Amino acid sequence: MQGSHIIQPNSNSRRRSQSEFLPTAMRIVFFLIVVCAVLIAAFTFYPEWTRLTDMKQDLASKTARFEELKKSTSEHEQEVHLLQTDKEYLEMIARDRLDLMKDGETIFRLSSAKPRS
Repeated sequence: MQGSHIIQPNSNSRRRSQSEFLPTAMRIVFFLIVVCAVLIAAFTFYPEWTRLTDMKQDLASKTARFEELKKSTSEHEQEVHLLQTDKEYLEMIARDRLDLMKDGETIFRLSSAKPRS
């Protein structure tokens, strides 16, 4: 029986393959858990993200409209103040709208692209 060997599996190689498999499997499971968490977060917050983007665009357009109205209001307030306090301005506006002129006065009308209100 000297020449016959019985080959037994090396217990060290089996332990080594099992010891390498467990950390690899744990990494894969951890990676899948992280991917699932990211996907859940993305599906949860995406509608809110798009809503926030829409709200920001709406706010920007309303802010621009507000600034236009504020400027228009300021111009109207200034005109009201002039009409209430400046008699020469009031006379000029009245004569312009009623198409009146003083004796010896010549009126030149220039057309404008913006219609009068």
